[in-house]
Amino acid sequence: MLVSLLIIIYVTFVALGLPDSTLGSSFPAIADNLGVSADMAGYLSPIVSCGTILSSLFSAKLIARFKTQYVTSFSILLTALALLSFSFVQSDYVWAFYPIALVLGLGAGGVDAALNNYVALHYKAIHMNWLHCSWGVGASISPFIVGAFIDSGNDSAGWETGILTVSILLFAVTLLLFLTLPLWNRAQARKTKEEVEEESKAFSYRSLFTNPVFYLAMLGFFCYCAMENTTGLWLSTYLHQEKEIDTSLAATLASTFYLGITAGRFVCGPLSLKIREKNMIRIGELIALVGVLLTLMPFHSAFAITGFIVTGIGCAPIYPAIIRSTPYRFSKGASQKAMGLEMAIAYVGNLSVPPLFALTASLLGDNYAPLPYFTLALVLVMILCHEAINFRLKRRDEGLTEEERKEYLVTG
Repeated sequence: MLVSLLIIIYVTFVALGLPDSTLGSSFPAIADNLGVSADMAGYLSPIVSCGTILSSLFSAKLIARFKTQYVTSFSILLTALALLSFSFVQSDYVWAFYPIALVLGLGAGGVDAALNNYVALHYKAIHMNWLHCSWGVGASISPFIVGAFIDSGNDSAGWETGILTVSILLFAVTLLLFLTLPLWNRAQARKTKEEVEEESKAFSYRSLFTNPVFYLAMLGFFCYCAMENTTGLWLSTYLHQEKEIDTSLAATLASTFYLGITAGRFVCGPLSLKIREKNMIRIGELIALVGVLLTLMPFHSAFAITGFIVTGIGCAPIYPAIIRSTPYRFSKGASQKAMGLEMAIAYVGNLSVPPLFALTASLLGDNYAPLPYFTLALVLVMILCHEAINFRLKRRDEGLTEEERKEYLVTG
């Protein structure tokens, strides 16, 4: 595939990460400046997730009609318009944050499903890992951009300029995408006759819903996303309340979990050229399991901190490997439909389990000690799901014809 097109996809993945951290990093300043409750962010985040789930579910139909490049371009444009609108909200119109949050989620889901499937089908495994590492770069940059404009001495004013700056960057990426649409057309022209015929086949959702592997895959992906987001959201609180670490230091230490994921994906890129996806998932799960067990050690808090960093490193290869495994699990033709559902179930995990853990902690008297046990349970279920998938797919592969092996990308 075209190297220039790959560069555009990398830039788009960085852009995809920008809005994901903008809301969380800017809302303390928004709350101070507009005089709204800080917990409003807790209501906006689920709305963003609902928008993402909705667009993910419809992504396959939209991509089939309008092609990946157009869905990606318009989705990035939608996120840019949403952030632009965020920057103009005034204290008398704070209700506007809610519909804008829905639009932000609709844009994010379209990009996620479209690009993940395109890269899974057309590029090597190293790029899937590095592209998700690029997402982490975007998610890390956004808080710095917003923070640079906030004036803490003036009722936290300036957050509008910070969000506006992020939206301008997204508009710039949108313009780049529209200007480079001919690159996608050139890539389309290079497709083989077999690839074009494969894309033209009609694969119904019924073929997925009657496949036991589909349910195992969805549950495994749900557990991964729930584990990552629950740990990332509540780790700082856990370290402060259960390990008696200062709030500032706890927040800094919590960021090392995501640092482990980002650094791990960079390292996993070259490894994925030699190691098959199912084994990358296994390695990640084993490392994550070791990390969680370290957090349960009844010793110095350093064990817990180290354990969460190791868990983050374990998380690194799992998400990209699951995404790249989709065409192998469900066939090239059905992968876009499966990908849309995977993105939807990912955000269902993000939406449901972190609040469930918060409710559990509240019922236990604001006790966050169960966090490692929550993480352990999710890791174990994920391992069971993926091993069941491997067992079923091994039996399936043994009975495939040579033509079917090409359809399912079976290499050995």
